[in-house]
Amino acid sequence: MPTEHKNASNSIPHLLFLSNLLPSKGVYVLLDAMQILKKQGLSFTCHFVGAESSEINSLSFLEESRKRGLEGMAIYVGKKYGKDKTEEFLQADIFIHPTNDDCFPLVILEAMQFGLPVITTNEGGIPDMVQDKVNGLICEKESASSLAHHIAFLINDAKKRQEMGRKGEQFYHDKYTTERFERRMTDILHQTLKHNSHHA
Repeated sequence: MPTEHKNASNSIPHLLFLSNLLPSKGVYVLLDAMQILKKQGLSFTCHFVGAESSEINSLSFLEESRKRGLEGMAIYVGKKYGKDKTEEFLQADIFIHPTNDDCFPLVILEAMQFGLPVITTNEGGIPDMVQDKVNGLICEKESASSLAHHIAFLINDAKKRQEMGRKGEQFYHDKYTTERFERRMTDILHQTLKHNSHHA
């Protein structure tokens, strides 16, 4: 369990994408958004962490990054586990998950656990985790301009990213720690047993 987070301590904001390299997870949308931000003169780096796929491998990722002039800004670092994965979260300022195909991406909860503000889409169960403008930002699906707008907002406002990160961490502890989960399950079981005994 992280005890502190280095949120907003990077002189150049550090973005994190952590998912398989799939178009449906928003890899190209994020690269397009980064190209927009670079043209606006914003400085940042983004680590892409995850497994290669049949659609996007490390070479095609590099080629797509170069095409958009993002050498040294969009960095594919491969799959990460354990301490290495934790380090990626600790080094990041903003977590980005621009998916258009997800049920309940647990990686968002992981990011919140580390006090990171989240930029994501209104997909599947995500609205149950991310409250727009509270613990993160919801962008339009498959819209590089919407994603770029939201990233720029958080890049330019370190105070807001820390505030959203804190609220996300609080939300995670309030709703999703094991203890809370077990308590909720126990409550549900008690209610079910009570209900059944009344109808026995």
